[in-house]
Amino acid sequence: MPACAPEYSRLARSNTELVFSPRVKRCSHQPPPFTALRRSFSSTFSLIPEERAISPERPPPLPRFIRIITWGPRLFLRPLFVLLSLISHPAWKQILVVLPTLWIAASLFIFWKCVQAPIGILRVIGRAISSNQSHQPRTVLISGGSSAQALHLARNFHSAGARVVAFEIEGHFSLLKYSAAVNKFYTVPRPNPADPLAYARALKEIAERESVVFYIPVSSTTPAYYDALAKPHLELVGCQCFIPCARDVVTLDDPLELMRVCRAAGLPTPQFWVVVCDEDVRAWYDSGASKEGRHYIVSAGARGARDRLRFVMPEDRTQFRFPREISLEKPWVILREPKGEKIITCTTLKESRAVNNVTCRVDSARKGLVPQKDEEADAWVQRFVSNLAPARSMTGHVSFRLVREEHTTNGHNSRLVAIGARVGVSLPYLCQAPSRCGHRATMGKLLDTVLDTREALFAFWDPLPYCAYYQSRLPEQRRLPPPEPCKTPPNVPL
Repeated sequence: MPACAPEYSRLARSNTELVFSPRVKRCSHQPPPFTALRRSFSSTFSLIPEERAISPERPPPLPRFIRIITWGPRLFLRPLFVLLSLISHPAWKQILVVLPTLWIAASLFIFWKCVQAPIGILRVIGRAISSNQSHQPRTVLISGGSSAQALHLARNFHSAGARVVAFEIEGHFSLLKYSAAVNKFYTVPRPNPADPLAYARALKEIAERESVVFYIPVSSTTPAYYDALAKPHLELVGCQCFIPCARDVVTLDDPLELMRVCRAAGLPTPQFWVVVCDEDVRAWYDSGASKEGRHYIVSAGARGARDRLRFVMPEDRTQFRFPREISLEKPWVILREPKGEKIITCTTLKESRAVNNVTCRVDSARKGLVPQKDEEADAWVQRFVSNLAPARSMTGHVSFRLVREEHTTNGHNSRLVAIGARVGVSLPYLCQAPSRCGHRATMGKLLDTVLDTREALFAFWDPLPYCAYYQSRLPEQRRLPPPEPCKTPPNVPL
C-alpha cells in the first residue's frame, strides 16, 4: 500500500466535515480532494466553495515584566474600563434614538394622569346632578299592532321621548313592525279561552325582557278582558297597566251593566230585550218588533262581555241563523238602534275620573268620522263615569257609542242615548296630538273634516307603515281586519 494511503483514508473519513487541511500532501496517484458546495442567497444562483471559519484574532499578551509593573494601575483603572465598555456598547445607539420618544410618551402619560383625576371627579358630580334632572327613556308596550290608533299612539310616545315596544296577535298584519317609532315588535299567540293565563305569561315575558314601565292595551283585535287578566302579572314586574281590573272591564263591556248605570244616573236608554233561549227570540219576532227599526243582538253577561260579539238582526225570522249558544249562562240582548246622529268617543280615565274626551261624528254619506267639539257628549261622559262604582280605581281608555235622538222621549232633557261601550283605544284617538295640550290643538284643525285613516297612517318622518299597508295589499284587502271573537268556556273564573 502506498505511503499516502493513511492520509487518503483520513480525508475520506472527514468527508462530512467538508473541510480539508492545507498541510496534507497529495500524491500523484491520489484523486483530487472533495470540495463542499454551498448555496449563495444572492439574486443570482451560484455554487461557490465553502471556506473554513476563521476564529477572531486575540491581541498578543504583554511581556511579563510590563504586566508586573502595570498591575497596580490596571487593577485601579479596571472599573473605569468596564464603565467605558458599557457606554460604548452598540445597544446604547438604539437607546439614544428611542429615548426622545420615550420621554415624550412618558410626559404625555403623566400629563393625562394629572388631568384625568379632576375630570373624573367632575364627571361623577355631573352624573349625580343629571340623574336628579333627567331620566332614561322609559319603555312603553302597546298592543294591537295592526290598528291605526296603535300606530298613532306609538308615534305620540316616540315624540315624547319614550322607547316603544309593540306586539300583535298571530294572523294579523304587523303594521307597527314597519314604523320608525317602534323599537321592537313581537308576535304573541291568540288568547286561548281554555288557558287565558297563557296570554298573560306571554306579556309578562316581553315586559321582563324589555324592562317595560307602561302597558297601553289598544284592545282592537282581542277583548280587553284578557289584558285585564294580565294586569296583576305585569304589575309584579314593575309594569303599570293603563286598563281597569277584570271585574270593571266586564262591567263596562256588558250591555246590561251599561243600561243599569245609565238608569242609575238618570240617562236615557234605548229599547232592549233580554233573551236567554230560542223561544225568547221567536217570541220577539212574533211581536213584530223586528220591523220597527234596526236591531242588534249583543252578547251580555260576564261571559258575553269577554267575547264582545254583536250581530245585526234580520227583519224576517226565516233569515235568522244564529250559531251561538243562547242560555241563562250566556244571555244576549237585542238593542233597537235609535234614529239620529251617531257619535263615537274616546275617553281617557284616570283614577276613576274622565280627564280627556275626544268626540267624532259618524258621517254615513262620506263614510268616515268627523271630529267635533260636543259639550253635551262631554257632560254625558262625566255624568256616566261619576255614577260608576268600580272595584278599584279605574285608569284606561273607554269608547262610548252614542246616538243623538231626533226627538226626545221619556221626559229626559238629554237627547244622547248610549248603545254600547268598549274598553280600549278607538279611532277618535287619531285626533289626539302629541303635545301636552291634549286633543284641543288638533281638534281645531280637523273640525268638520272627515278623518281618513289613510292620512293617519302617513307621516313624513315615518312613511313605511303607509307604503307597507297600502302598496302590498289588494284594494279590496286594504280594510283593517275586524277582531275575531273568542269562545269562552263556562269554567273560566272572573
